[in-house]
Amino acid sequence: MMTSKNERSARALEMLRYQAEHYQAIGRGAMSQQINAQIRRLVDEMNAGAVKA
Repeated sequence: MMTSKNERSARALEMLRYQAEHYQAIGRGAMSQQINAQIRRLVDEMNAGAVKA
């Protein structure tokens, strides 16, 4: 079954949030910051798509 782009984005967002928490917990702050930047980009893309719809 095909999933919508929004569902794929939501899953990717949850995965990135988990990874960011993991790297923060093990003391890899730089990697956590990179992942948080990816999260911000993805959220911005999702919000831009929501405005168009």
